[in-house]
Amino acid sequence: MSHAELMIPFIEAHRYSERVALMDDTDSLTYRQLSEAVERRAQNWQQIVALHRPVVMMLIDNSITSVVDYLTALSLDYVVLLLNRECTLATREQYAQALTPNAVIGDGTVTFLHNDPPSTDARLSLLLSTSGSTGAGKCVALSQRNLTANCDAILAYLPIVAEDITLATLPLSYSYGLSVLHTHLKAGATICFTRHSVFDKAFWEVIKNRPVTSLAGVPSFYEMLLRLRFTRMTLPALRYFTQAGGKLAEAHVTSLAEYAKQTDKAFFVMYGQTEATARMAYLAPHKVLQKPGAMGQAIAGGEFKLTGENPPDGEGELCYRGDNVMLGYVEKAADLAAFTPPEWLATGDLAVCDADGDYTITGRTKRMIKIAGERVNLDVVEQAFLSILAGQNLTLAACVIGEDDKLIAVYSGELSGEQNAQLTDQLVKTLAIPKRNIRLLANVTIALLDNGKIDYASLARQQKGVA
Repeated sequence: MSHAELMIPFIEAHRYSERVALMDDTDSLTYRQLSEAVERRAQNWQQIVALHRPVVMMLIDNSITSVVDYLTALSLDYVVLLLNRECTLATREQYAQALTPNAVIGDGTVTFLHNDPPSTDARLSLLLSTSGSTGAGKCVALSQRNLTANCDAILAYLPIVAEDITLATLPLSYSYGLSVLHTHLKAGATICFTRHSVFDKAFWEVIKNRPVTSLAGVPSFYEMLLRLRFTRMTLPALRYFTQAGGKLAEAHVTSLAEYAKQTDKAFFVMYGQTEATARMAYLAPHKVLQKPGAMGQAIAGGEFKLTGENPPDGEGELCYRGDNVMLGYVEKAADLAAFTPPEWLATGDLAVCDADGDYTITGRTKRMIKIAGERVNLDVVEQAFLSILAGQNLTLAACVIGEDDKLIAVYSGELSGEQNAQLTDQLVKTLAIPKRNIRLLANVTIALLDNGKIDYASLARQQKGVA
């Protein structure tokens, strides 16, 4: 591939623009400068890695350098295993043994490992881990078509314009964070990175001074914002904000939707999975106050159906099809050679559909236990617990885990014995679960996965054996 032939995904239409594409706390690149940086890096890497479509392990963080690395690898048609830079050395070694990458890329450099030509499906472009930075799990295999289709569908409903500046608060190794990058580059907008956390004064100075026009976050991000009284802030430049990555408590959704309405902003509740590249559905902002528990309807080009014993009118497993559905899963190098993409993606989520065609997630097919012989959906219990806490104005991080005949509601922080008793009584009343089967645990550190979702498996291991 010659210098002149290099096509750069997502930014091709803006490659000569002088608009700012990327900025961080100290630096920035225009689209023209970004294109030139990708071209220079591509020429350098081609001298080091002579293979056609090598498999590369890329260590990425939220930085300008990492974006240049990522776009360079896509431009050269590498098969990219994208890993969070914070993942452990043991995780990297497990992936290296399983997938035998030809090179490792990180911080602008490529380290060549071996010259054995990989056998890869011609459609394969990107591998995203399903376990974040917590270990070496199976990977989701995505094609350029998957990436492009999902990017275009998101741009069809989100009001992203070239003048926008978004703050990248989600890891680029996570499908949601990556979709924010893709869509804003495709629109010719600006992506801003910062090393500051929401608890730093400098973070809010970035929000106000850039100024930031949109935010994207998972439930834990918005829970933090609400604790910081986000809904009392005057942020005139902020036009809209989006939430995905799990179900946010309905009370919190309502608070954010009311803030959006009062300040003439738009709040988008969305639904997706890495297996569908990123997004599968969104709830139109004007519906959020009416349906704070819903996740809406399929994105353009997508379609849902419910399967199981109860549909068409009852609860069933949510299945999705569209051009953004993955090629398949990868656990070892041999899996890279060929894929048979599923026509319908079984999400593992239970849902219902209302008369307007809007879907609401009711739980997970595997987040089930039995108490006194009755099936209990832990996601439903968790939403009830969060609603009870919100109703008492208790802004605590909280979740629910359990095993058969044992329901454990955990929270960060300390409450009085009287408050604990009241919470237990409300859970008993709301859920019709015997008090003897419920346990509250205080001062628990609720671990999060790299993508911001709760690490239920880790919590369950910690609480194993709790009476």
